[in-house]
Amino acid sequence: MSSLCDFDAALARLVPTLHGKYIYVFSAEPLPQGLAIFAQINEEHGTTYIIELESAKAAGLSSERIYTRITLDVGLDLESIGFTSAVAAQLTAQSIPCNVITSINCDHILVPSHRANDAIETLRLLSEQAKGWLSY
Repeated sequence: MSSLCDFDAALARLVPTLHGKYIYVFSAEPLPQGLAIFAQINEEHGTTYIIELESAKAAGLSSERIYTRITLDVGLDLESIGFTSAVAAQLTAQSIPCNVITSINCDHILVPSHRANDAIETLRLLSEQAKGWLSY
């Protein structure tokens, strides 16, 4: 199978799944124990945490910006080319900001919570289009 077909097949089997709400917190100091941290990015000037909203609230952490996590479980290799770019481009075309985190098993995008349903619909349409591309 060519890489173009792999790419199209990955988009065709895209099933975006909504997960909870999250906030981003930046801290140069360790955060309280017991937080439900989805991800953390360590940088030389501090750490960015992505924390489940309810857990953050319980710890007294807040943010004006609330994000919803959408998981894209398509099983692509980390060296696959273009998948996250295509997803981000579709969301960009609908003026939906997205932050992408890629893991070995899944890609995750965080979108503003008030646009989560729009993002899901956009990604479902992308998948439907890709299914048509596979029939050529």
